[in-house]
Amino acid sequence: MRAFFHRHLDPADWLGEILFGLIMALGFTGAVRLGHEEADNHALFIGIFGCNLAWAIVDGVMFVLTQLFERGRQAKVARDVLKAPNEEAALQRIGDEVGFPLLSLTTPEERQQIHRRVLELLRRSTPEDARVRRADLLGGLAVALIILLATLPVVAPFLTPVNPNVAVRISNGVALMELFLLGMWWGRMVGGGLLRLAAGLTLVGIVLVFITIVLGG
Repeated sequence: MRAFFHRHLDPADWLGEILFGLIMALGFTGAVRLGHEEADNHALFIGIFGCNLAWAIVDGVMFVLTQLFERGRQAKVARDVLKAPNEEAALQRIGDEVGFPLLSLTTPEERQQIHRRVLELLRRSTPEDARVRRADLLGGLAVALIILLATLPVVAPFLTPVNPNVAVRISNGVALMELFLLGMWWGRMVGGGLLRLAAGLTLVGIVLVFITIVLGG
């Protein structure tokens, strides 16, 4: 499963999907609890897990659509470059699109060389029409699965015989712990302050939990 995620998602996707999934799970817990004040754990589990499942499906579909949109946009840029009235206009169009963090370290002459190289590559290629690929579908599946797996521990307390109010608090605690661990992982990935990022993400979760409790969750 880990290899599957690594093959179809980059680290930023991993982090982002888990983060959004956990934050949404915290929100779902409070929202469902508000609508089921007298519900038992089974009803709460069905409601909260259903929300998490719906979010996972929606996010997976959005991943596929985003990939399709980006591929279509890239194809349009390639066509615009090839239809440019002259080389200067083509290079300008490429310059508007090509950019990455290390590019700021280059000189204008070096950037111009990069743009010319891109132009040469585009002239040798044929822009493809945008269509959904197998990799897009597998990526969408990976997004849905990683959200479900990340939020499964959050709904697990509702499978226990404890009081529903206690189950909600345990669920919130599990989500906050996951946010803290995610912050540590994030810090390791970017080389930043592990505790600072972990504390920041956990604080976001605490604020969400506090809001739901104040509103009656």
